[in-house]
Amino acid sequence: MSLPSSFLDRMESDLGSGFPAFLDALNQPPPVSIRRNPAKPSIEFVQSEPIPWHPDGRYLPARPSFTLDPSFHAGAYYVQEASSMLLFEALRQTVGIGQPLRVLDLCAAPGGKSTLLCSAIGEGGFLLSNEVIQSRIAPLKMNLEKWGHANISVSNHDPQDFGQLAGFFDVVLVDAPCSGEGLFRKDEDAASHWSEANVAMCAARQQRILAAAKDLVRQDGVLLYSTCTFNELENEQNVQWLVDNGGFAHEPLTFPEEWGIAEQKLGYQCFPHRVRGEGFFLACLRKTGEQPIAKGTTNPPKDWQRLTAKQLPSVQEFFTQSSDYDFFMKPQGEVVALPKATQEALLMVASALRKRSIGIEIGELKKQDLVPSHGLALFNGLHADLPKADLTKEEALLFLKKENLWKPDWLRGWTLATYEGLPLGWMKVLYNRSNNYLPMDWRIRMALNG
Repeated sequence: MSLPSSFLDRMESDLGSGFPAFLDALNQPPPVSIRRNPAKPSIEFVQSEPIPWHPDGRYLPARPSFTLDPSFHAGAYYVQEASSMLLFEALRQTVGIGQPLRVLDLCAAPGGKSTLLCSAIGEGGFLLSNEVIQSRIAPLKMNLEKWGHANISVSNHDPQDFGQLAGFFDVVLVDAPCSGEGLFRKDEDAASHWSEANVAMCAARQQRILAAAKDLVRQDGVLLYSTCTFNELENEQNVQWLVDNGGFAHEPLTFPEEWGIAEQKLGYQCFPHRVRGEGFFLACLRKTGEQPIAKGTTNPPKDWQRLTAKQLPSVQEFFTQSSDYDFFMKPQGEVVALPKATQEALLMVASALRKRSIGIEIGELKKQDLVPSHGLALFNGLHADLPKADLTKEEALLFLKKENLWKPDWLRGWTLATYEGLPLGWMKVLYNRSNNYLPMDWRIRMALNG
């Protein structure tokens, strides 16, 4: 691998006697790791090994074809770099796991850390997953829909647009766009685009994001700052800026020595020669200064209408606990379910941000019948007695290529296509055929023998 000389000079100066091992690690194949979804049926991988800092993280001995695994499409696991899962341990030590927290993932796409956060806070918490780049919203929403939780909202805003939500969040994660030094062995393009000027540009952009993020954390709340790079300019200097200007104190963490995580002056660094993973920097900061109260309303959007008593039964039959939700119809006929437990937070976000989606988008009503959405098929709260078509792996892959399947013993009507207990999507089973309702954007495009 060809690396910039100025980058190598800096790393040699920083690492000293560890530099040869660092270089050797960059010439090794990157480890393969996944994180299982605890809300879905457990998937076991042969010869997998646990990742010590996440209970659902696993190292795989080799990289399989995830595209040709129906469980992946069903959201049974997320393919995530192991070092970045350290976020779970940071949450455990600072705010606790399973708490009903309000959390913002400010730079969220493609969604790996958002799915981790969502599982860590549990259904009683609320997650707002934001991405500023419009083209990255669709894959972000896809990954969150696969995860199947109701307590997530997605927004498409610049960090500076969040002013009305000042002091609203218990935890804010800024996984900042960076120079990507920690991903050089996974992405050679990152190395070819690296320069000292780009590092300086990234550091300035990160500080701009942090300047907006710092005001969104409630008093005594936590800001988590992470990058996939090694240099002090993007990492510790930005943390120092927050301490000096944002009303934060650095929050120390404790890791077992055998994990190999290097403690820095103001954060923690994963190096590929010390950790079985890529380069990753993480710092935790506790809000010490006072924050204003967020502004907004908890009223539903004015153009939403509650479903009538006549409309409700055809929607409620899809839910295990329909009494836990309020159901609304949007102006174009889409039906949305808002979980009562997090409705106040959802509606505050809806009133503060224009480009956002809240609640479970569950389909459209045609007269009194619901045409269910794909996201509803993947939702963890589906009624267990809905009609199902249990598919073999070969059949499941054909379904995921959007081919129409049919068997004479399948019940007519809306039917869940499932694989090993995992819903994949909807079929409308008719007398002698079925229609596959998998969205075109979700279909497998590669050859099944590829």
